[in-house]
Amino acid sequence: MQKLFTLLLGVFLISSGGYAQKFTDLSQAAPFDTTIKRGVLPNGLSYYLKRNPNPKGMASFYIYQNVGAVLETDKQDGLAHFLEHMAFNGTTTFPGKSMLDMLERNGVKFGKDVNAYTTKNETVYNISRVPSKRKELVDSCLIILRDWCDELSLDEAEIDAERGVISEEWRTRRTAGFRTQNKIAPTIFNGSIYAYRDVIGELDVIKKFDPEELRTFYHEWYRTDLQAIAIVGDVDVEAVEQRVIELFSAIPAIENPKERKDVVIPDNKEPMYVQVSDKEYKNVNINLKIRHADVADNTLQGLRDSYVISFFNTLMKGRYKEQLLSGKAPYINASASYGVFERGYKAFNLYVTANVGKESEAFEAAYTELQRVIQQGFTEAELERLKTNTLVSIKNGYNKRKSINSDSYCKAIKRAYLEDAIITDAKFKYEFANEIIPGITKEEVSAVAAKYLSDLNRSYVITTPDKQGVDFISQKQLEAIIAKVEKSVIAPYEDGSNLDVDLMSTTPVAGEIVNEQNIEEFNAEEWTLSNGAKVIFKQVNNNTNSVILNAKSKGGDSMYEVADLPSFKAASGFISGFGIGNHDPIQLKKISAGKTAGCSYKMGTYNESVTAKAMIQDLETMFQLVYMRFEEPRFDRMAFDKLMERNYYNVENETRTAKTIMRDTLATITANGNPRVLKFDKTFLDQIDYERMQEIYFERLSNAADFTFFIVGDVDAEIIKPLVEEYIGSINTTGNTENWIDHGDFFPKGKHEHRIYLPMEEPKATVNLTMRANADYSRETTIYHNILGSILNLRYTENIREKEGGTYGVSVRPTGSRIPEMKLGLEIKFDCDPAKADYLKKLVYKELKTVQKTVLQSDLDKVVLNMKKNSFKALKNNNYWMSVIQTYYESGENRMSPEYFENVINNVTTKDISKAAKKFLKNADVLDIMFLPEH
Repeated sequence: MQKLFTLLLGVFLISSGGYAQKFTDLSQAAPFDTTIKRGVLPNGLSYYLKRNPNPKGMASFYIYQNVGAVLETDKQDGLAHFLEHMAFNGTTTFPGKSMLDMLERNGVKFGKDVNAYTTKNETVYNISRVPSKRKELVDSCLIILRDWCDELSLDEAEIDAERGVISEEWRTRRTAGFRTQNKIAPTIFNGSIYAYRDVIGELDVIKKFDPEELRTFYHEWYRTDLQAIAIVGDVDVEAVEQRVIELFSAIPAIENPKERKDVVIPDNKEPMYVQVSDKEYKNVNINLKIRHADVADNTLQGLRDSYVISFFNTLMKGRYKEQLLSGKAPYINASASYGVFERGYKAFNLYVTANVGKESEAFEAAYTELQRVIQQGFTEAELERLKTNTLVSIKNGYNKRKSINSDSYCKAIKRAYLEDAIITDAKFKYEFANEIIPGITKEEVSAVAAKYLSDLNRSYVITTPDKQGVDFISQKQLEAIIAKVEKSVIAPYEDGSNLDVDLMSTTPVAGEIVNEQNIEEFNAEEWTLSNGAKVIFKQVNNNTNSVILNAKSKGGDSMYEVADLPSFKAASGFISGFGIGNHDPIQLKKISAGKTAGCSYKMGTYNESVTAKAMIQDLETMFQLVYMRFEEPRFDRMAFDKLMERNYYNVENETRTAKTIMRDTLATITANGNPRVLKFDKTFLDQIDYERMQEIYFERLSNAADFTFFIVGDVDAEIIKPLVEEYIGSINTTGNTENWIDHGDFFPKGKHEHRIYLPMEEPKATVNLTMRANADYSRETTIYHNILGSILNLRYTENIREKEGGTYGVSVRPTGSRIPEMKLGLEIKFDCDPAKADYLKKLVYKELKTVQKTVLQSDLDKVVLNMKKNSFKALKNNNYWMSVIQTYYESGENRMSPEYFENVINNVTTKDISKAAKKFLKNADVLDIMFLPEH
């Protein structure tokens, strides 16, 4: 029997021998990836260029502005973010909305492919996944970047139109988390400008600022010495570089520019404390935060140090998770880590989440575990397992280095420009890790906590439910706990698991393949096993050395009466947390060190499935885990009881907010009395039965003949066959097959309107339109309905967001399902000013009427082109082939055939979409629900 636990560190030490002692001088700078061409123009603008053929025929264009909310004056509060919006509302070359119109006519969708964001220190714009074979389109994107640098129109009419959009974004952002962050900011940022610039800004400023104030901010800060561009993708780098030099060198440098200073957060020698309560919080959160100034270290030593810190963070996460899994932790969650805070600063954080009234016990337990590391250190075994996993992960990343997409490179380049980070190439990362990681010691990793757990710049942040008459933990109590724990002698961590064990407790009796046939359409094979299981195998030669498996069976919870549904939900959600076979989750993780194999299961409404994946070297482990998911699941009464205890606490202490009331109300109205839709409450929990949960699990996952196993990967069939026979062929079977049961459709018939008034912290209206209609299935029906949804998205963006400034955005989601019967759906949702809700809803209905009569050819062209771009067939991608073959077996449709997509999309007309819209909307049942503030 193969041992699951085999430390691979020795293998890596041997394999790295070819470059041993290569990195002896750690003071030298880490090498920047030479495949990225970079330069700085005379005006100060930086550029980064890289050819990357993934995805093929596409390129991404980014501009990084070293400009954010901290540069605003009080009169400009929110204008850095406002300016980001205005970049899409007219430039010298592209007035008004012509830029977005041009991009969408070329298949580049606003919001998905074209976007931007603003933070306190930076503003980043991107145009992603641009078809790059057309040189004129590439040039247009370069001109857009140039215009974003120096050619924004900032037309007063456009500014006024955008005030409404940003006002609604301001309204949408007013969540409990946002409110809390604003209240704790003066403490954690110690009164610096960070505390008073939340990016979205003040509503009074947004609505009333003088346009000249925005232009002043633009001209002062959007300048070449604070800008960089990146173009990464399937492009001719030399040609693009010449065009960049030509276009961007013409931008004049600003004379006597304002100094772009980094924000300095004042030191606080004494700890600071803040407690914030909110009605939407259920638990108590305690954060000990210790701020540290940070300077980028791009030496090899700095890179090595980053591994040490990463190891500390990961090992602490493992310690806390182990405590939770053991059922001994008095906290709901805990973590200790060192990482990014704000530019120029990092922070050591101890986070603890506790039940109300249990804060002291929870914080003491979490701080004790941290002190255990300071006093006793991590163990050699803990660190060696982590090193092994890290090296395996790095090797897998190196093997997949050619599949890194362009946007990932652009995000790394952003850090290089704005944070002075180094981008190293894949080969260097691989070689450096293999030489350096084995030499990292447990003493170094253990010392991280003591190094950063300093007295200077401490703050205690407590967030609590808004409960009257409850005294939450104070600074004095927290410091008393810390002093008590630090004075105590803490026992060493005990790694009690027996790791020298077999994964499986028994040797399965192998079955055999009794029938084979070729599936010519996909160059795949179908094998029937002696136990009745059917296996579909497709080899994909993509040089990834990876394999995926998906086993599916019909049935799901549709096979059960209502009384069994709570136990079914427990079987679906609880058992994966119990471990597998003889191994609890703690031991399983430890004996899995260095393994890439993983396996999970899912039990849904109409089916159940088992999924798995692995690299080739761990194929047998993957098949063993699949076998065990069927034959050796693990049930743990103690873990079950702890989960039930936590669930009872959650339902008994549920916080009723506008958001949760909306969620529950929508569910109740949509269910319309369906007895199979159960509320998750005490009654639901009372009906969960431990024994019945086990029975249901085995009923769903005990019959191999009822499953079809799909296997796709970069491996030869002759390697797979013996494993299939031994581990899938040995799964028990009853020989029976099942189908799902249709329990009927309870969605309300006709049209129903509801106006529901709720208590709200921040007044806003939420409009939900949900539509359902029966349909006859065809590829045209499905594709036309998706096109309809995308066209409505365009219309609502133009007419409700942009023209009216009525909402931050209207969400349009077309849906379709074939089980238990063919139905189409359309969900439309938006937030807005309560005073405008009825008017905007009328505009939504107006567009629904219009699209039944007229669809603009320009809208259809934009949507079709974007859909064609997104349908690119990644023929060497395992997941793509898995989807193709499963579709064929489940519906008989061949996704490789032109009839599946190309023929439909190439011949669709505006009349087709109008006709489809009319047919759907004429027959649709409609739920029209509007939530409003009670006052």
